Amino acid sequence: MLHRASPTVLRPAAVIALLTVLAALAGCGESAQAKAKIQVCNARNDVAKRITTLQNLTLTASAGATAKASFEAIGRDVTQIKAEQGHLDATRRQQVEAATHNFVSQVNAIATSLSSSASLANAEAQFRAALAQLASAYSQTLGSINCL
Repeated sequence: MLHRASPTVLRPAAVIALLTVLAALAGCGESAQAKAKIQVCNARNDVAKRITTLQNLTLTASAGATAKASFEAIGRDVTQIKAEQGHLDATRRQQVEAATHNFVSQVNAIATSLSSSASLANAEAQFRAALAQLASAYSQTLGSINCL
């Protein structure tokens, strides 16, 4: 003879099981928007770090390699930001797209203004001025992205 459990006995157990499953699912991960925001902010913060590294460079034998690595990292960071834009909510996406576009435009303008025919003394001054412009471009564009 089969013994059937009463519905009142199953109900609390079922509710507890359902709540446990829902709690586990809620903690499984972040939304695509939240992950994208984190990635954008991490990349933005890395750009700031790389700009600081560039500004602190002194003219040494390894400065060229450090500068190259920093500029390449900034390029990867911008690529990361662009890749994540589509996952952001509409308002944040517009802000990030505009900031990224403006930053890239300003970086291109800075790069175009650099002269490869400058003397060593002029090249360093030109490089320092370009870095100041780069820091300013960051502050006006990517630095304005809200990461709170």
